[in-house]
Amino acid sequence: MGLKPWGALCVALAFAFGSAACQPLYGGKPEHLKNPEKKKRPPEADVAAAPVSYVEDCSASFGDDPKKHHPNGVAARQNVDAGDTALSSAEHAKDDQQRVGLIKEAIAKYREALIKDNWNVDATIKLAVAYDKSMRKGCAIAMLKRLSQMAGHKLFTAEATRKLDDIDANGAWFKGYRKDAMAAVGR
Repeated sequence: MGLKPWGALCVALAFAFGSAACQPLYGGKPEHLKNPEKKKRPPEADVAAAPVSYVEDCSASFGDDPKKHHPNGVAARQNVDAGDTALSSAEHAKDDQQRVGLIKEAIAKYREALIKDNWNVDATIKLAVAYDKSMRKGCAIAMLKRLSQMAGHKLFTAEATRKLDDIDANGAWFKGYRKDAMAAVGR
């Protein structure tokens, strides 16, 4: 049985293409990739963190007698709310000057609240936090000591103790001098 002439041609072409199909498509064996050389990093200049400078002094005096306590609670609450608004706005301010201005406004409102109600626990702790944000460590510590004194007075014990617990819970408050702040509140 012989192959027909066109059949022989098909077998020859299949053999030719079959052997070509076994050849690499793009040439010979690929080169092995080498890992890049490890370069030493240039020595970085030691950037020392600038020490935070707090204002240590404070001229606050708290000689008021709680027995002579005649609060104007409505006016004090309004000032505390205005201080809260200013402090909240300061956290979202994009400009440093605007932020500083809003923190000063919050401090003024909290101080005004304490003038209206000199034993206001809420204004006391919020004024301490505002002083902390303005880098006034001495005044913040003074307000924390006052809060600790308020916790020892029977009229303010419950609310002042809750605010002292808030200080424990908020680790971001008084972060640069946390140990001193906790000592000021007796914890």
